[in-house]
Amino acid sequence: MSGSARRRGSRILAAFLRTPMGVVSAVLLAAILVLAIVGPPLFGGEAETVDVVQANEGPSAEHLLGTNALGQDILARTLAATRLSLLLALGATALAAVVGSLAGALIASAGPRLRRLGAGVIDATLSFGGILLGVFIVAVIGVSALGAMVAVALAFAPAFARFTYSLVVSVNARDYVVAARVVGVGRRGLLTRYVFPNVADSLVVATFTTIAESLIAISALSFLGLGVQYPEYEWGAMLAKGVQAFYITPWAALAPAIMITITGAAFALFGDALARAANPLLWAQRPRLLRAHRAPRLDYATRPGGTS
Repeated sequence: MSGSARRRGSRILAAFLRTPMGVVSAVLLAAILVLAIVGPPLFGGEAETVDVVQANEGPSAEHLLGTNALGQDILARTLAATRLSLLLALGATALAAVVGSLAGALIASAGPRLRRLGAGVIDATLSFGGILLGVFIVAVIGVSALGAMVAVALAFAPAFARFTYSLVVSVNARDYVVAARVVGVGRRGLLTRYVFPNVADSLVVATFTTIAESLIAISALSFLGLGVQYPEYEWGAMLAKGVQAFYITPWAALAPAIMITITGAAFALFGDALARAANPLLWAQRPRLLRAHRAPRLDYATRPGGTS
């Protein structure tokens, strides 16, 4: 890593730590990641133990949030489900970022005709709703946890492609890229040496924001019965089962809903704080001014995950 890159990284970190929203979201994410690692070993046994004698019991000293229709501890099951819920959201976002970013960069670096055609295809794909496109993809590839993850990834990939396309077109117009093209640098060299290093920080910020939307989308597919299937369980599938018996054991639905909300908010706030910290205009400002400043937000139509 060059000295300028290290200095930029240290400035971004310092600006990030000056934002209370960033610190709080980072602490929340750290706690969630630890829970995802230790949750299944600590709570998995109790979460999967079936005891029909204690089915649909309310909160008690033995079961703090009560039990579900199979007598399984709701709290233990919710905590143990953190790993699978998080893995599916992270996997879907990573796949969408890789596929969409590569497609957008290649289209933006192509010739004029192919660039117009590719941009038209991306815009046409974005006209479909994210969840609707995910449901269609699941119907094609099959109902499963892997199917839901791939479906959400492919549904969000066009938004990443459009976002990357806009960034790469902007970078390609800069003088140093034009000069490199004139002296004979090939398309691959332009992308790897000049383009991607200058758009990587924006893509990282967009990726963290999209994780929250991927979590909600995967949970929605599982809630509709198109995602995780029994005996596997994650928050969306637990929410679907809990709603069916909400008036008997409300915590069976409330517990996973609260975890989805907290985790999604933590990733969204972390991405927003990272976007603020990556803005060089805020580096020299004092913490009091930094809290009051409203950084420009990405356009909803081009931000990854921002499909209607």
